Amino acid sequence: MKTSIKIIVTVILTFGFVGITHAQKGKNHQWKHNCSMVTTSKSITLESSSKNEAITIPVDNETGCLSIGVSSSISSGSLTLEIYNPDGDKEGNFSVSGDDNSSSSNEASMTTSVCGQLNKTFKEPMKGDWVVKLKPKKVTGKIQIHSNQSTNNEG
Repeated sequence: MKTSIKIIVTVILTFGFVGITHAQKGKNHQWKHNCSMVTTSKSITLESSSKNEAITIPVDNETGCLSIGVSSSISSGSLTLEIYNPDGDKEGNFSVSGDDNSSSSNEASMTTSVCGQLNKTFKEPMKGDWVVKLKPKKVTGKIQIHSNQSTNNEG
């Protein structure tokens, strides 16, 4: 019984506090927006490519959090992807190989693809150029690279 009363009191106090907070927000209109986010995206289509690519993501001192996401859909060949920090240290990688055995017959053909994905988040990331390296070997497919940088602005 005492536990039930404690839970009820806790719930009432919690909702009461939330209600007061929302009422103050409505009354004063003084909530400050102190965060911002910049999102970039790059799509790459490869046709039997073996050419290495490097995508640079510049990061400044104000970046509080960096998220890098890479997804790939490969129908043939193999792809290795690596993420490097500004000091040149590898921070993540993955490899994916496509199905080179697409079946075909007189009546129909079928092409398959293999998907791979890597998502990394870095709090207080190092300032400088972060690099996503693509190392394809006769790859046919698509790759998408997304980055999100959030900043904490005082004010």
